Amino acid sequence: MTPPNCSTTRGDLFQTVTMVYLSIILILGTVLNALALWVFCCRMRRWTETRVYMANLAGADCCLLLSLPMVLYTMGKEPSEGFLCTVSQSIYLINNYMSICITTAISVDRFVAIQYPLRARVWRCPRQAAGTCALLWMLVICLVSLTAWKQNGQNFCFGKSKTRGFWAIVFSLALFFIPLMILVFCSMWVLQKLMRKKAQAPAQDRRLIHKAVCVVSANLVIFLVCFLPQHAALLAKLITDYAGASCPVVQRVIISVRVASRLANANCCLDALGYYFVTQEFQEEVGVVLGLPKIFQNQTQGSPGADQPSLLGGRKAEKALESSKALCSY
Repeated sequence: MTPPNCSTTRGDLFQTVTMVYLSIILILGTVLNALALWVFCCRMRRWTETRVYMANLAGADCCLLLSLPMVLYTMGKEPSEGFLCTVSQSIYLINNYMSICITTAISVDRFVAIQYPLRARVWRCPRQAAGTCALLWMLVICLVSLTAWKQNGQNFCFGKSKTRGFWAIVFSLALFFIPLMILVFCSMWVLQKLMRKKAQAPAQDRRLIHKAVCVVSANLVIFLVCFLPQHAALLAKLITDYAGASCPVVQRVIISVRVASRLANANCCLDALGYYFVTQEFQEEVGVVLGLPKIFQNQTQGSPGADQPSLLGGRKAEKALESSKALCSY
């Protein structure tokens, strides 16, 4: 178990840097995700499975950002438990892991689009995507509520020297590593399939497939960079808590959890930027809203998100291009 008097204090420099960083994430993330939600819900003409997933992801990021003021408020203060703190921490956890689950659902949707291109036309629809998102919301909310109840208000809130209690850590690890395995499998399989199709495709269609590869790769890298350090640190925390580690080791692990958790918050902004750079329709609508010249609104013409006629000959090649378009719409 953790030594009873082993705690950490945040230095003035660490607190200042963290407050500035979180303030930037809060402002930038709120603006970007609010804009994304408005464009998805009010500007685009029809719902697709892609937009359903993206709108839910933007909503989860917005809700997570709502909990950051509580993080800023508790910095430099003596940690305390209470209803407001428990609610804020629950909102943070719900939406943090909803981002993970929705990202994983998107990777599974891509896998289906590539592996079963004909059946995907029936399976992949806005209603199915909405149902998937609804189930994920209910699952994560129930798990977080159960975790908060099991913690009984102890070691659950922001700023606790023990970081998180046993059940909170177990919940966090389960809701990361299970989706991680699914996402890595689906992403690597899709990348392998796309690379094979790219090698066989005519030169005029390799650019489209190359962009699909870039989209899938970027999503996987962002997911790993944002969330893997946080949960590796939480796993180390769980091990040190129950291995009788020395106080200096425990202190270093607690600091690593705090730093990695702040890194994970950047995912809110990266998700919103991803909507703009990989979806042509979203980019065009943002351009209209911001009053950008037409040349900037159309700079992605011919990008994978565009509605393009098939340039490939043959049924297999056409399926490859259709699948690549489905992937790049993210």
